Amino acid sequence: MGRKDVDRQRLRVTRKGTSRTSGVRLLDQTYVVVTQAFCPDGHNLVGAGCTAFDGQPGIAIWVRGDESQGLVELSPIHGDKSKSGQEFPAGTKLRLECPFCRTELPYLAECACRKGATLRKLFLNEKRDEAHVVGLCDIWGCTRSRVVDGNELLSEWLAGNIASGD
Repeated sequence: MGRKDVDRQRLRVTRKGTSRTSGVRLLDQTYVVVTQAFCPDGHNLVGAGCTAFDGQPGIAIWVRGDESQGLVELSPIHGDKSKSGQEFPAGTKLRLECPFCRTELPYLAECACRKGATLRKLFLNEKRDEAHVVGLCDIWGCTRSRVVDGNELLSEWLAGNIASGD
């Protein structure tokens, strides 16, 4: 996958740059790359596996379904749906965990892809600051996500389809 393949039509960037304290790089106005992402216990999941996406190290997540579990590496490029590793049937509700400590990724918000779906958060800096997070849906096949940098919405996948929760 190259820059030309990133789905830019559904990507909104609400400011010109990224904060200096987060693990996000804005390579141009529509090419957002997560360069570090931490679990609640502080493990960096970017580069924890061996897969690269357009030269960028992937984000490793331990994914657990009812019948199987395994490592999944996600593209760190926002808008790139690529992933490698364990597969699950489309629509499967999953538990997303750190591959090192197996801590479940914390709740961020409800996802509108279906009833009961939630976005789980990865922190974009070592301080695990709530102002800098990535949200990943816990339904296999859902491509809705969001990146929040410095309390500003940097991007939102499928605008309007992410609800505030809890």
